[in-house]
Amino acid sequence: MSIPSFLINQERLPKILKSEFEFWVHNFGQRPIPEAQDLRAFFIQWFAVFAPECFEQSLVKEISAFACEMKQHADFMRRKWYELLPIEIALYALSSDSSWINIARANLNHHNSGLRMFALKSLLLVVDRLRFDDPHLLAPVRDNLERGHMGAKETALFLCMTQGEPEMKQTQIKQWMDQVMNSYDREKLQELFNGEFMPNPFLHHITQFTCYISLRLASHETLLQSILFPEMLEEQNSTIPDEFQLKLPIILESIIWQRMNDHPIFQPFIKLEKVKT
Repeated sequence: MSIPSFLINQERLPKILKSEFEFWVHNFGQRPIPEAQDLRAFFIQWFAVFAPECFEQSLVKEISAFACEMKQHADFMRRKWYELLPIEIALYALSSDSSWINIARANLNHHNSGLRMFALKSLLLVVDRLRFDDPHLLAPVRDNLERGHMGAKETALFLCMTQGEPEMKQTQIKQWMDQVMNSYDREKLQELFNGEFMPNPFLHHITQFTCYISLRLASHETLLQSILFPEMLEEQNSTIPDEFQLKLPIILESIIWQRMNDHPIFQPFIKLEKVKT
């Protein structure tokens, strides 16, 4: 797929990431949590997943230090844990340290449906890094199906997008169909087991993320998008020696574009791979 002819301004973008984080920290703890607060956190998470090269190490340390400080707070597990989730997932994307996703995994079957779905929403962008056979994911998904929780099917679909052999996934789905309480969920699992295309139920969340990212980058507060992403005319490209082009920061815009195209969360459908015979 062709990509837009622009270069990402890696001097200005780190400043915007730092600004978003500082705004998020400034508003941390407000009740009710403003919608903008969640969007700022997902802005940071999106770049942590698709453009980690744009994070300065000083900012990563700052984010990590704040998260660790909040987790030591006496009120953390009662009121603060869920607001921190998207930032914890961002730190997981930046470090591959699985301890940052422990709370999100543990709350995929939370008794509160809103918190349950927010935990799922927080994990969407790292679904391709998770393992289907992770017991910390399998247990809450099974619990959701057995209890007939609202959104149980979505947690199962999410898990089917993770890494894992098709045979293992089909075997597990067969077991789920014997355990699931809700007949509608059972019907959808059967369709998935049969290899049918399932509409991706998470695209509306991703659309919300990307709309905010676009508006944020285009805002006057952080410079116009045309400045943030300076266009490169074809005739300008032709004047840059190949040797110099190779020294640019790994032609980051094409890598980001490819990462997005390859990510399962951007696909319109969810479908199990065919089991090899």
